[in-house]
Amino acid sequence: MQMTYQQAGLATTITYGEILTSSIQPAMYQDKAVIVITNQRYYDHFFEKIQGVFAETTVDWYICRNQLYANTLDEWMGLLDYLDRFSTQKEYLIIAIGNVGVVELTGFLQKVSLLKSTFWVIPVSFQSYAQALVAARTICRQPSLAILKQLNLPENIFLDQTMLSPQKDGRLIDLQVFIRTAVVCDYPLLQRLFKEYPNQKQLQVTNFTALIEELTDYYQEASEEIESYGRVFEEAFYLTTNGHFLSENMKRFLGFLMHFFWNAVEESWDFRCDNFLIWLQHLGFPIQFPTQISMAEYLENVLTLVGEAGTLLTLRKVGQRGEAKVVTQQRLIEAFENYQKICEQL
Repeated sequence: MQMTYQQAGLATTITYGEILTSSIQPAMYQDKAVIVITNQRYYDHFFEKIQGVFAETTVDWYICRNQLYANTLDEWMGLLDYLDRFSTQKEYLIIAIGNVGVVELTGFLQKVSLLKSTFWVIPVSFQSYAQALVAARTICRQPSLAILKQLNLPENIFLDQTMLSPQKDGRLIDLQVFIRTAVVCDYPLLQRLFKEYPNQKQLQVTNFTALIEELTDYYQEASEEIESYGRVFEEAFYLTTNGHFLSENMKRFLGFLMHFFWNAVEESWDFRCDNFLIWLQHLGFPIQFPTQISMAEYLENVLTLVGEAGTLLTLRKVGQRGEAKVVTQQRLIEAFENYQKICEQL
């Protein structure tokens, strides 16, 4: 199956519901050499599969570190050094097969490189699929400091569900993508997620295939809002003492949760936040704020990142986007106290 996706005046063709050997034919990359940019873990998992899919041409691999945000300045400089040996007289197909950072790094590269090339993405998770749908491609000095930016969408995205992470943690990370999208855009979708994935067992046996088109449509409509919801709160963990106790994906999840609770206080929601946390806990999400991290320092870093504008996106209610609101220390403290109170009662 195929659908066309558009954003920022750019377009991409998404192929899903098929394995790669069915959706990718040699004529699609005729006379092109393939350069795959990936993470070490995905190189280990998919090397033989990808070599088989592109057996009609040469395949070169550039392997990034496994960190979530591999689109760092250091990785960018290493990639440029690696590409020095490639001729500018040939044509290339540059493919991202990796996490969020790999998708960003590859999209940025293809946009600015002197090599004649086409950009594809083969997602390894719904998290990397969602990133492929975002036109902004950045290179960062650190996760909270983007220093270079280009707009670029892949020509093709091939979503092969046999390549998506089947492990428990991978399923939780992918579910986060759908939860955040539902919270920002569609309350009935959140209710469906609650019913279809009530516990860890059901999460492991039920895939996300039926939700692909909805996720794609919402990203086409509001990718910036979806991706930004929780981002400042996530970035604050990188600036806070002992933030390294949290994995990158846990920083992302708790950042979303902190934004959610601030929003609930700011807009005086009547939403049952306690039931929401109970559900997340049943699914296996670690919902407790780490005791090793000072909340006072963390909230101060949130305010620093918000900066002079002092505003963040709010939702009028779950699933309904609202206006940017001023962030105050008092509201942040109130939101955290509410969150902590609920956690203590679970």
